[in-house]
Amino acid sequence: MEIEQIKTIIHFSGSVLIFLLGNYVYLKDPKRNLNKIFFLFSLSAALWGLMSGLLGVIYPTYAIEREQLIKTKEVVKIFLLEDIGAVGGYFLSSIFLHLCLIITEKKEILRGKIVQFIIYFPPTFLMIFLFIADFVFFVRLGKDIITGGLEFFLNIFTTAYFELYLFIAIFLLFKKYFSLKSPQEKTKLRYFLIGAIIPAFFGSVFTVILVGIFQIQTFSWLTFPLYTLGYIFVAIGVLKYGLFIDYREILETIFKRLSELVIITDRQGIILLTNEITPPKFGYKEKEEVIGKKMEEILKGGKEKWGEISNKLREFGPILEEKTSFLTRGKEEIPSLLSFSQTKEGVIFVGRDIRELMEYQERLEKEVRERTKELEEVKSVLEIKVKARTKELGELTQSLGEQVREKTKELQGKLEELERFHRLAVGRELKMIELKEEIERLKKRTGKV
Repeated sequence: MEIEQIKTIIHFSGSVLIFLLGNYVYLKDPKRNLNKIFFLFSLSAALWGLMSGLLGVIYPTYAIEREQLIKTKEVVKIFLLEDIGAVGGYFLSSIFLHLCLIITEKKEILRGKIVQFIIYFPPTFLMIFLFIADFVFFVRLGKDIITGGLEFFLNIFTTAYFELYLFIAIFLLFKKYFSLKSPQEKTKLRYFLIGAIIPAFFGSVFTVILVGIFQIQTFSWLTFPLYTLGYIFVAIGVLKYGLFIDYREILETIFKRLSELVIITDRQGIILLTNEITPPKFGYKEKEEVIGKKMEEILKGGKEKWGEISNKLREFGPILEEKTSFLTRGKEEIPSLLSFSQTKEGVIFVGRDIRELMEYQERLEKEVRERTKELEEVKSVLEIKVKARTKELGELTQSLGEQVREKTKELQGKLEELERFHRLAVGRELKMIELKEEIERLKKRTGKV
């Protein structure tokens, strides 16, 4: 198998691999902006490799006899394939810079229309210039305007913009990498760095410097396979980093509506993300002052408390409504009802500041104590009054008892008198009856009846 056939196979297989990976990432979440940009990045690279592969298939001697071929009737087809491939190559550094601005969370920069214009103007200009030069001046007018000083200028312009954008992207990635505190996030970002450095270094040497400046074509075919290798690392980074980015974007949207403290850490307890309300609660002005700290620094109990939470997560899973105290910057305690759960990325803490609740509870307890004291005082007064009244009632009962006894005695005396009177009256009647009977007997005897 000849070297040209090997180059063609490498370009075709690399293009297919790049397109399939880009399509796979895009289909995982088509609504996600990062995935859209990555798909465009993949499409540009696939066009670049595919057109190079087609040129090798259609014109096996293209690499050696290009100058002779473009003087034939095949010139339109050759220029079309070359220009489509060149367009894909021109846009690579711009799209990669756009991708890195999203990854490094510089999305506010991308909102400016001037920035977007600056990012995409050079490849757009080169694309238009290339088509005009090839199809208007060369094909229709038979003149090649890419000669002499103009060719040198375009090579310098292409080299400058391509290298500048590529190294700005790498600088942003390195800056983000060294600002990260979590080993997990660093591992994810490392894939992007490797993926950027491989094509940045070898692509710059083989294509931009050797071909663009010194016109040495010998090693130019190595650019695409090395780029494909770098692209694979970037794709792995997008897939690994993607879930966390989605997770963060969703949470940031939700956080704006949350009144609870929300903290997300990696598995080592390093704070990766908080909502807007959390830093002021802890006495910090910006989220960046909290991000990167360890949970043991803001938990009352320090390492011991963090170890206790880690053990509970392993043993029981998500924990809801556990009373825990945080420490502010000034070491003031923030009593909170804390729920925490573990994810693939780390731990999510959601806490409700219960200082107002505890103050309200203390006020209630104070009021209860005061009311209880008042009730006890009232109770004491009532007890005294009850005792006094009981004593009065006892004395009254005793007095009434004596009165009853006296009245009873008096009534008994009168009853005895009545009984004596009754006996006298009955005796008198009986005596009168006897006297009457005696009178009657005497009358009969005397015959006076």
